[in-house]
Parts: sequence; C-alpha cells; structure tokens
Amino acid sequence: MRGGELVGGLGRLVGAATGAAAQAAAGLGEAGRQVVRRGGQGAAAGGRWAHTALASVAPPAVPATEPWKLSVGTLIGRHPLTPAVVHKLLGLLDGLGAVHLGPSKAGFDGEEIEWDKVVEIRTRNAFEVLTTTALEQEVDRIRELLPPVPGRKWVVTKAGEALTTVVLAALERASADQRLDELTVPARIVHRGLLGRQRTLDAGAFAAAVLVVTDRAGESLIATARKRGIPVLPAEELAGPTDAARVTALRERTDSVARLLSRIEQSDPETAGAVEAAGAVGNGETAGPAPLSLDKGASGDSGAPQGG
Repeated sequence: MRGGELVGGLGRLVGAATGAAAQAAAGLGEAGRQVVRRGGQGAAAGGRWAHTALASVAPPAVPATEPWKLSVGTLIGRHPLTPAVVHKLLGLLDGLGAVHLGPSKAGFDGEEIEWDKVVEIRTRNAFEVLTTTALEQEVDRIRELLPPVPGRKWVVTKAGEALTTVVLAALERASADQRLDELTVPARIVHRGLLGRQRTLDAGAFAAAVLVVTDRAGESLIATARKRGIPVLPAEELAGPTDAARVTALRERTDSVARLLSRIEQSDPETAGAVEAAGAVGNGETAGPAPLSLDKGASGDSGAPQGG
C-alpha cells in the first residue's frame, strides 16, 4: 500500500462522515496523513483498518448521557474479518486499553468506577503518558489475554496493530496541532476504594491516546465530573525536559512506534510481504528481517481468521 493511497483512503473516510462524527474523523484523518509522512511508506499499511474503525465510532455526549466505550476490542470488532467465534471474547482485551464513560460510571482499561466514589479527576500532559515504554508493555501483554481459540493469532496481531496505530496517530496529531506537553488529558481518576482509602486509576497508553485523538471523550469525562460537582485538577507536575529535548524525544517516540507497527504488520497474514522490514524499537538499532511474533507459539492456529 503506497502512502498516497492510504492518504486518499483516509480522505474519503473523512468526506463520508457527518456532524460531530465528521469533526472527529477530520482530526483522525489529519493524524493519519501525518503518520504517512513521518512513518514512511508502508509503516501504517496494516493499521489503516484501525483508523477506519476509530473514525466510525460516534463520540460520546458532553456530558455523558449513556454508557460509551472505546477500546482495543471495540476496534477489532469493527474489522470485517474478525472471526465470529472471538467476538464474544473481545471484552477480555479491555485491560489492554479502553475508555469507559457514562452517567453512572467512568474508568480506564477494563476498570470502571462509580461516580459516587470519585473524589477528583486529574489531568496530565500527553507527553508524560504517551511513552514507548508504556506501549511496549501493553503489546507484550496481548497474547496473555485471549484463550487459544480459532483465529487467535490473527486477533492478537490486530490488537497490536490497533494499539500502535492509535498511539502513533495521537503522537502525530500532537506534533502537528500542538506541543505534546501542552496537550492535557483527564488521565487519572482519584476515588475511594475499600474502607474509604483513596486510590488512583491511571489511563494506559491506548486510553490516553484515545483521549488525545477523540477530543469529545476527554471533554465528556471532564463535563460529567463537573456536572456532579467533582473537581478537575492538574496532576502533580513532573520535571520536564528542555524544549530541544522534547522535540528529540517526540521524534524518537514517533519513529519507534512506527517501527513497532511495521514489525507487527509483518506477522499479519493479510499484510505479510506487503511492507518492508523495519528496525527494532529503540536507540536507532536495526533488526534482522524476522517478524515480531505476538503468538504464544504452537497451538494449532494457522493465523487465518476462522469462524465457528
């Protein structure tokens, strides 16, 4: 898939959307174009479906009026080749990344907190939460969350593509529209746990990326909290790098995630052979042509999607 064809596909997707969904898709389309320009030819070829799926999800109301969720499983469920047998298992992937919103609960990554127990919402700047280390940890956990069912290898590969594509789109959107450290997202929920002890729930890399790419999700979370009289405060500041160091770090993160996505795509039966071999993540080192495997190993699963 050539970069120009990917841009054209994203443009047609944006043109087909309307209303609030059109605004969300427009932002995503620009992020996708940035991915193509910086990620290099073929870097987002297999991830195109994730852009399409993400833009097809209508944003939540502001404030929330009904339950809404955007997760890794949500995106995979919208892929036309998702095996029917695993549709009912996609909720298991919420732990990899999800944003939950609603009039009675909110949360991240498979954990929902009743609003009555929420003490405050804290915002963090996107530079702090969109790190390659956090993403790599989530990618490593993918194969642990699905049982050995037909089509499992295909699903875990798509989960890796969804994770990296959305994080890459968020990094690129930030670099195109606003400095990453000036973009804030409501990424921490402070709440009462057992025995009334104060606890915190932090958004993972995918959830934080969703809040960057889908503006209305963050707006809804903040508006719902304020409607209930829950304070929204900035999280404690971390010592930040200099401007020059931020630019360097953003470029390194973006390039590393693009390489990781390229490696994941090589293990995808749909795109293997359609993308070029990419370098290993980190420190500018290069890797051999062997693809990154997300599968646990021999389980009788050929990797091709199967129903059942």
